[in-house]
Amino acid sequence: MMTAVFSMNLAVSADEHYDVYNYDRWSEAIPSQAGYLAERSVSGEDLGIGDFAEPSDIFRDAHDQLLIVDTKNNRIVITDSKLETVVGVLDEFTYEDGSTTTLKEPEGIYVSPETDTIYIADYNNSRVLVCDYEGNVSLEITKPQSELFAQELTFLPQRVIADKAGNIYVVLGNITTGAAMFTSDGEFQGYYGANTVEQTSTVIANYFWKMISTDEMRSKASRTVPSGITSFDLDDEGFIYTCTQSTSQKTDTIKKLNPAGKNLFTGLETTWGDIESVYDTNTNKNYQSMICDIEIADDGNINCLDLTSGRIFQYDKEGNLLFVFGSSSDQLGGFTEVAAIESIGDEIMVVDTRKNTITVFVETDFGDIVHRATNLYNDGYYEEALEPWYEVLQYDGNYRRAFLGISAALLIEGDYEGSMKYAKLADSPYRYNRAFEGWRTEFLSDNLNTIVIIVVVVVLVVGVLVFLWKRHKKNVAYAATVGKEE
Repeated sequence: MMTAVFSMNLAVSADEHYDVYNYDRWSEAIPSQAGYLAERSVSGEDLGIGDFAEPSDIFRDAHDQLLIVDTKNNRIVITDSKLETVVGVLDEFTYEDGSTTTLKEPEGIYVSPETDTIYIADYNNSRVLVCDYEGNVSLEITKPQSELFAQELTFLPQRVIADKAGNIYVVLGNITTGAAMFTSDGEFQGYYGANTVEQTSTVIANYFWKMISTDEMRSKASRTVPSGITSFDLDDEGFIYTCTQSTSQKTDTIKKLNPAGKNLFTGLETTWGDIESVYDTNTNKNYQSMICDIEIADDGNINCLDLTSGRIFQYDKEGNLLFVFGSSSDQLGGFTEVAAIESIGDEIMVVDTRKNTITVFVETDFGDIVHRATNLYNDGYYEEALEPWYEVLQYDGNYRRAFLGISAALLIEGDYEGSMKYAKLADSPYRYNRAFEGWRTEFLSDNLNTIVIIVVVVVLVVGVLVFLWKRHKKNVAYAATVGKEE
């Protein structure tokens, strides 16, 4: 049976040149169905505007237009939702006094869905440019003249977003203390969402030695600092998601931050990216995931882009892995150096800064079923999600997320034994314990009278046996005493 399933999965994933896989309950990578397939690759030449030159970011606005940061060409290209028609190009910007300016190797872009305001991380101009679709500049943010910002550092914006209140957050290439935060007027407020230092044995040892070292020794010792934020995105509820591109950083790789900067994913048992380093047959290398960009889809799914392997890891809003696709290669669906990810409807777009292209992945039938079941489940419609989850297992009999969904739905329906069965298949002690508690309660309720009768009978039988045993011992002792007297 396992051989048949394995063969079926490989055959279905043959549309892609790379192995499509997922993880089973033992965290082992196994063949799986493809949730997305690469449909086409789009270049600047295809759009009729000349080749892209190291594009670094892409963003979908509230009108379903796509804004592409064409870094080395110092421009922002605006296209329709299908990446077929160029709507406009922003390469010159006008201040209120009529003077103009241009970009210098910009790296990030964000458009406010509430105001249509465009925010551009203009990297080599050391500024964030705020403008409208006509290129009229309303604000320019440069290096803060504040004690909180080290004045010897250059202001190097790489990514930028703005929340509903107009607060602006900027990822800086040389800052590890979080994203720089500004008011809507450009006033520097400090830092937001800093990562914590990984508590490795080396870090703990260094801390110990610093405690017993002299001031001179401490001044010469190297400092342990956290990795800086690489990119971020906002969801519809205003939560900020950040990612950190680092092989040494194990905690805080992906964070979901509330307005106070607290990580709501703390304690979430999720490995973002590959669980272990993975050997890629196309490149003959072992890869350890480094998430370089993150994007939150309309349905709340989390799309993570892995720089080292060129793969896309998609998770639901609870951190459960849904799909893995993409690779490092020269073929369609493969990448040389990924830079940014964006989604619109059932499509996901990935920017390759070396190929100077944007690859469009389209959702498969399997992907559609998984998403329908996942959305029903996450919205609390567990029973309605049951049939789609069963359908998912018809495509992929090893799909762990389906086991979890079915277990939860059967638990709601009161089928505790069935829920325990699928919880065991998913290797989920939490769900198994919940189902077992329900089964135990139901069993005791249905069999209480019988259990009471059995207990009473057992007590009576034991009591009679004890009485007879004591009487027997007494008779034996009496007979022995009489024998001695005689």
